[in-house]
Formats: sequence, structure tokens, C-alpha cells
Amino acid sequence: MKDLFSVKGKVIILTGGSGFLGSQFKRHLTSCGAKVIIFDNRAKKPVDITKPVEVKKSVEDTIKKHKRIDGMVNVAAINSVPGSKTSRDLWKPYEKFPLELWEEELDVNLTAAHIVTQAVAPFMMKQKSGSIVFLATDLVVIAPNNSIYQKGKFKDIAYVTSKTGLLGLMRSWASYLGKYNVRVNAAVPGGMYNDQPADFIKKNSALNMLGRMAKKDEYNGVIQFLLSDASSYITAASLIIDGGRTAW
Repeated sequence: MKDLFSVKGKVIILTGGSGFLGSQFKRHLTSCGAKVIIFDNRAKKPVDITKPVEVKKSVEDTIKKHKRIDGMVNVAAINSVPGSKTSRDLWKPYEKFPLELWEEELDVNLTAAHIVTQAVAPFMMKQKSGSIVFLATDLVVIAPNNSIYQKGKFKDIAYVTSKTGLLGLMRSWASYLGKYNVRVNAAVPGGMYNDQPADFIKKNSALNMLGRMAKKDEYNGVIQFLLSDASSYITAASLIIDGGRTAW
């Protein structure tokens, strides 16, 4: 069983690896013996995942150095924390949501996931193995409940739309890559505690069966599972990890 869930020695590309969730996944996968390569414009070696030429070169550099790519986890996304400075711009009423912000979020949250997959897929197809994981949100299954936010604030519509698009992207790539023994799945998490306002935490926690938000590092096992041989017969699946929220 220990070997079944092992990611030791696997070469894994992680987009958004400098962010809140990405940094958790990087730390965990590295501690399990995986070689994690970060694609992030805030990383020590920046990679702008919205630029195909830059991504292609970074993937080729990874192959030159490590000879293979066993997994890719797409975490990169624009998603502001409730109560933060950026939330003032991204959580506007939908009829007033700026088109430039809409386009920026779709570029980073959805189009970039396709760009990185396009660059990684040919190498996985050649080696006849690989696992790709897209990080979605429980809001791809349900509508945002805007009553949990401050008055006049509404869950970023571009975030919900772009993340929902990831499921179509995931299923399409899964269908395309199946004959090459390359699996593509989505992790669908609920909210994680990140020092949000107390009122928000209370309201969000009340929405699920466990009565709390996810704890830090609580999604690490799911990501490891989808990258490991333990999920070898799972593809085109959306694995929901939301404390039961979407089942209510």
C-alpha cells in the first residue's frame, strides 16, 4: 500500500507553486520524494504560463534535465481573499464587472491551463504515462452563495466561470489522452481557512456537513492520490473535497 500511493522519484510540474495552495502541495510532494518544478511568475525562475513560447521552453528544459515528466498539477489562478484589497476590484456587482478583469482571469485560470497541458502532453504521450490534475472549486458544481460575503460584495464571476471551464478542459484532454495511458482529473475543493474575516469563516463553515473550513494541508493527500498509481484507473473524474457542502 505504501508503494501504491508513492510519488517518490516522480517529476511533477506545478503551476502556481508560490501561492497559498501551491506552496502546500510543493512542500508535501517534495517531502514525499517527488521532484517538483514550479511554473509561476513569482518563482525564483519565473515562468509566465499565459505565454506559450515561454511555457514550451520551460517544459523542454525540464525534459532535458530530468528526461521525463510524470505529472502536472495546475493550481495557478487569480482568486482574491474576502476582505483583501484586491477583493474590492474583483468582487463587484456582476453588471459592473470590468471586462479587462474578466479577460485577465480567463487567461490565467483557464487558457493558461490549456497552454501548459499542450506543452506537457506530447512528452507524456511519447512515454505512454502521466497524470494531469486541474484544481477547480466546489463552485463548479453549485452557484456561489453571496450571502456569506460582506454587503455589496459578490463572488468573483470570472473566477467561477473560468474554474467551471476547467472541467470541460479536463474531460476533453482525458478523452484525447486516454489511449496513451495519460490520465487527466480535477480536484474540486471547498474553502480553506486562510485568516479570512471571522464572520465569513462562521458563515462558510455552516454551509457544509463537517461545520468547518478545510485545514491547511488537508488537500495534500488528494493531490498525491491523483498523481500516484493508487488512482491508475481514474480519469475524466472530478474528485470533490468539500466537507459535504455540494451534497446538501
